[in-house]
Order: sequence, then structure tokens, then C-alpha cells
Amino acid sequence: MLKLSCGLMLIALTTLMMELTLIRVFDVLWYTNMAYMVITLAMFCFGLSGVYAALRPLKKDTDVRFYISVLAFLFALFTFAIRPIMNFLPFDFNLIYTSPWRGLVYFQFMYLALAIPFFLSGLIFTTVFSRYAAKIQSLYFWDLAGAAIGCIVLVPFLPRIGPGGILFVATAFGLWASGLFSENRKWSLVSLILGFAILITPFVHTSGYFEFREHIYKRGVKQDRALGRVEMSYWDPISKIDVINQGRWKHIAYDGGSQSTFIFPFDGNFKALREAMPKHTMAHFGGQNVYISNYIKKDSDQKVLIIGSAGGQETKSALMYGAAHVDAVEMVDFVVRIGKTNYADYNGNIFNHPNVHTHVGEGRSFLRASKEKYDIIQIYSNHTTSAIAAGTGAMATTYLQTAEAYQEYFSHLTENGILHINHHIYPRMVTTAALAWKQMGREDFKQHVAVFEAVGPIQDNLPTMLIKMKPWTKSEVDAIRNFFWGHTKLVEDPLDQSKSFLSPVFYSGALPSELSDRIKFRIQACTDDQPYFNFLRKTNEMLPADPPNFMNYSTAALLDSQLQRGSIPTDVIHLIVTGAASLLFTGLFILIPLFFSKAGKTKWPRKGSTLVYFACLGAGFILIELVFIQLFMKLIGYPLYTYSTVVFALLLSAAVGSATSGKMNISINERWAWPFISILAIGVILIFSHTAIFNFFLTSTTPVRILAAVMMIFPIGFFMGMPFPLGILAIKKQPAGAIAWAWGLNGLFTVIGGLLSVILSIFIGFKATIWIALAIYCLALAMFAKIRKNEDFKIYF
Repeated sequence: MLKLSCGLMLIALTTLMMELTLIRVFDVLWYTNMAYMVITLAMFCFGLSGVYAALRPLKKDTDVRFYISVLAFLFALFTFAIRPIMNFLPFDFNLIYTSPWRGLVYFQFMYLALAIPFFLSGLIFTTVFSRYAAKIQSLYFWDLAGAAIGCIVLVPFLPRIGPGGILFVATAFGLWASGLFSENRKWSLVSLILGFAILITPFVHTSGYFEFREHIYKRGVKQDRALGRVEMSYWDPISKIDVINQGRWKHIAYDGGSQSTFIFPFDGNFKALREAMPKHTMAHFGGQNVYISNYIKKDSDQKVLIIGSAGGQETKSALMYGAAHVDAVEMVDFVVRIGKTNYADYNGNIFNHPNVHTHVGEGRSFLRASKEKYDIIQIYSNHTTSAIAAGTGAMATTYLQTAEAYQEYFSHLTENGILHINHHIYPRMVTTAALAWKQMGREDFKQHVAVFEAVGPIQDNLPTMLIKMKPWTKSEVDAIRNFFWGHTKLVEDPLDQSKSFLSPVFYSGALPSELSDRIKFRIQACTDDQPYFNFLRKTNEMLPADPPNFMNYSTAALLDSQLQRGSIPTDVIHLIVTGAASLLFTGLFILIPLFFSKAGKTKWPRKGSTLVYFACLGAGFILIELVFIQLFMKLIGYPLYTYSTVVFALLLSAAVGSATSGKMNISINERWAWPFISILAIGVILIFSHTAIFNFFLTSTTPVRILAAVMMIFPIGFFMGMPFPLGILAIKKQPAGAIAWAWGLNGLFTVIGGLLSVILSIFIGFKATIWIALAIYCLALAMFAKIRKNEDFKIYF
């Protein structure tokens, strides 16, 4: 049984590792929203395996060990085939808009290549759980423990071997699982040797990564690679980085061109550089909006914090205007390293300057751990026009643009400090910052805000917002009013309302709902509970600029650029497609087994309650998991560390809970309500206590914050690992295929729950979503009471 359990753990490890790897791959090949859609659609097949097994249950005399050994071998084979197929058939999803039939044919081939490994993996689990149902508490432990390991192994291996290499590792693990499942010693030995040979291949490969070909045009990266302009590529755990020689500068492309920054050539002579401004701005900074705040504070020995130092333009501008201290914070370690080493001479050694202190980390985490006060805090977004048009980021959390974030910025500025932000949709930045200002007990926010934006029929995705802790004076406003060349003008005048686009109520911190409803995009202030700053859309109609209703040209142009064929919104299309697929698969998962499987056609007690129960477990578990990832982002800070910590802690604690439940005498006859009651109690405690706990640990080191997160998650995760094996034990004597059907529904509603978590979080917030998840567990408790007994609802302690 140990070999079977170890094989199951390897399949679980590989499945989650592969899912995370493919998400990273499609983030690069496409955009994050489309990556979410295609991997979610593929994951439906993980649960679809349960439907297949319900329709075709194994005969009692079937050699299960041989059967799952073959499945594991096929899993390894199709996993290995993913990269060659994706490279042979690069799919530009824009074909679906321009040539629908051709695009759909290509998509079907790609979808099958991705879906088959997940289907085979799911079929292994449903077969093992069905045949060895009596040992489900132990088997579920190995399943969850493997998945827990699978979510963290990506971090150390991805930079070394890339996602192509990870698929080699996944293939090797699949082969080893096949050998462990098999009772044929020769095949076990062959699979071990073959798997080892495949495993070491990416580690000994000396000519770079086993790469995926680019699928679409993203900032010219695909073309630049074809022309041999890519100087280096690196799969940092945060982003894939390509450094491209574009002649006049170096282009640093994040995730295949989803975001960009540039390294401009510089000889280190700051005096000459300053004398060359503004005439040579484009050759050194790309735009005057990079250095306006340091121009205002020039030669004052200013202390500057840069959140997102990237290629170094902001750092260079601070040094050019006499900054005495610069903290440059960047999340991608590789970008920091090449700026200090490989391209140090090229960029003028700005990151090695004695006044500059580089930090690898997340901006808000850095601020929370710091007691420094800054004269300037600068955040310059690096999103690209093509990424915005593709709708990427609309459903992504943006924790740098919430009311709580602005409070942290304001509290770390000096008495007359300046917050300098370049980001799209400045009206929403104003309402969000205004809420923070009000919550801090401050008044007259309008007098502290100046905004510059390109006017006329020009889409400005990087307007400049300057918030000064002291009110702007007339001389200061006059000094910067004509700072910008060209079409960029002062559109929010802190001293003259007649020259401002927004009315004073936008600066109040309490935007009336009737005004918010009238505006044709989402302009409400964002908070840490609903940090979806980029989710703007209210309608699928083309929108003109409408100044009387506060729709400026740039916002209208941005929203219109996300409409394919004038009505298909790229920013939410992934949710529409996934939602439609959820309805389709729900029908398949319920109706087909109901009418065509033995388990469906046979009458057995509480069939409906059983199906609802396993659906609740799938939806409830994933809702809590995904919301926890967002909530604990505030404590841990780094997105990658947060995801790894939360998923690892939740799965590992659930695994321990499953294995321990038998020793705690939790069964279908005794103490069966304990897990549900404990989940509800701990969940409520976390809802009311997490903010205070977070605030206590925010200034601690990263390892301490991670440990605190694990300690907070472990108790609820421990009990969340018990309901699924309890359900399997309760139906193990039902008709053949019942367990497979239950597994399929659990998998289906895990995917649907992931979709619901996004939608619910956007519209009602994270805390309310957790309440809904806890309510789902209450429903599961009621269903289990019916499953185990005809009518009695007795709780055994």
C-alpha cells in the first residue's frame, strides 16, 4: 500500500506543479486573463474523469494496479507532448475575433493537448478512491501532501530550468508513479531509469531553456527574438524577463511584453544630463512625467522612495536633481541584479551609486517595515497599451491602488512631501486617495492634488498625479503649470476649480452613489477588501468622451480599446467563457451520469444530498483558499510567497487533518459534526481577528510573517481535510460509480468556486465571500446529516 500511496502523492504533486507551470507559461504566451481562461477550461477535465468513471466503472476483477500504472504512463507521455504541440501550433487568440472558425479549430487542438493530462490524472484519483474507499483518510492525506509540495517546488526550479524543464520533471514523476503503481518489477525498474534520464535532461542541458515559442505580438518581443535581438532571458519566479537590444536602448520585457521598462544608455555625468533637459528627455527618460517630482524638490537633499525601480529612470532622475538618499524597491530580483552587474556600465552605474539603496520586495511590505519619512514617494506603472487593450489585469488585485495603500504612502511622507504616481484612470485614483485622506482625519484634499494628462484625442495611459502633504501654493502651481511640452496639461488645478475636470465632490472621500451610478465606468474608491482598481467596465457599448458626466477621453478610449468587433469585451471575456463552460459542464456532470450510469439510474438513499454535499466541499474549500491568498497578501506582501505559503499551509494542514481524523474517532457514526463546527468557529474568529494579527506582525521580518500566516491557516485547514473522506466513507457501499460521480462533482465545483471567488470578491469583497464559504460548509453539514441517517440530525460528541 505504501508504493500505491507514494505514487498517488507523485501524481498529486505533478498535477499541481504542472497547473502552476502552465499558468506561468500562458501569462507569457498570452495575457493573464486568457491564461486563467484556458487553464480553467482544462481543469474541468480533472473532474470530468469522475463522470467517465461513473459511466464506465471498473469491473471487480480488473487489475487496478496495472490499470492505474498504464494511466500514469499515458499521463507522463501526454505531459511531455505539451511543449512540442504548443510550439508546433502557436495559437493567437485574436484569431477567434478575426477568423472565428479557424481560431476555434486551432483552439480545440491546443485545448486537447492541455486537457488530456488533467483528465488522466483525475482518472487515477477517482479509480484509487473508488477501489480503496475504506482507506480514504490515509489516501487523501497522500493526495493533499503531494499537492502541497507541488505548489512550492516551482519556486526553486523555475529559474534553473524554466517551464519547459519543469514539464520534463513532471514527465519523470509520472513515469515513477507508473512504476510505483505497477506490480511488475521489470517495468518498475525501467520506469525508474527512464524517469531519471528524463529528469536530469533539463539540468544538464547547456544551451538555455527548453523554451515555448511566443504566440502573439506583445511589444515586439516575438519579432525581436526572430531577429536575434534578445540578449538574455530568465524565468524569475515573479516574471519572465527578456532583455532586448533595440539599438537606442535596452528593452526589458516582463512576461513576454505584458509590461515593459527600458535601460537608457548613460555615462554617469549627472551635471551634463541635467543641462540636457528637457531637450533630450526622450533619449534618457522616455518622458518628462518621470522626473517632475524631483524637479520640484531639486537640490534639497531629498529622500526618495521608488516603488518599482525597474530599468532605473526614476532612480536616475532622483540623482540628477540632487537626491541624498534613494530607496529603490523592485519585486523582480533578476531586474535588480542585471541593473547592478550586467548593465551597470550601460546605465551609468546608477544602482551602484552610494546614495542608492536597492531592495528586492513589494512596495507596501517595504513601507510597513520602514519607519523612514520621504520627501518623494514615486510609483511609475509599466503596463503597456497592448496589455491594456487585451484586458489583462482587469480582474487582478491592485494593492498599490487602495485607500489603505494611500494611507501608508501619506504616513511615510515628510511634512511637505510629494506622492508622485503615474497610472491610468486618474479619476479613480483621486476618489481612492480622497477616501484615504478622509479616513486619516485630514481635510481640503482638493488643495493638495495636481494632475497632468494629455488632452485632445490622445489616450494617456500614464497621467501624472502629484499629491502634496501641504497645500499647493500659487507660485508652485505656476512653476509647474507649463512644465510639460506638447499636449500634456494641468487638468486638475488644486487652486482653480474652473480649470479642473472633476468636481469638488470627487475629493470629498464620500462620492455620492447617485453620481457614481451616473458615471459609465466604475469610479468608486478601492479598498484592500475590494482591490480591483482595473475593473472598470459597466457596459459593452462604445463610449465617447462625456465631460458633463466625468468621462474623460483617455478612460473612454481605454474601455473602447478593450472591445473587439465593437462589442466583445476582452477584459471580461474570460469570465463570460468560463461561466458558460461552467453551465455546460454542470449539465454534463449531473445529467449524463444521472441518466446513463449505474449509479445514476439505481435508486439509493439520499442521492441528491450526496451530490450537493460533494459540490459544497469543492466550492467551499476553493473559496476559502483563493480568498485567503488575497487576504494574506497584506501580511506577507510578496505575491509569489503569499500564494505558496497559503496553498502549502492549507493543503498540508488538510492532509494532516485527514490522516488524523481516524485517530480522533471522527467517523460517520461518531463526532462527525466536529470538522464542520470547527471550520465555522475558526472561520468566524479569523474574520474578526485577522486585521489585528496582521497589524501586530506587519513590521516583522518576512520569515516571521510567513510563519504567522501558517499558524493562522493551519487550524482551519486541519478540519477542512476531514469532510471529503467522511463523505467517501458514507457512500462507499453505494452502487458502482457513486464515488467517481462524487469526485467529479467535487472537482467541477472546485473550478466553479474559483470563478465565483473572483466575481464575489469584486462585487461584495473578500470578507463577505468568506461568510458565503462558511455558509456553504453549513449546507454541507446539513447534507451530511441526511447522508449518514435517514431523518435524524444527531450530533455525536
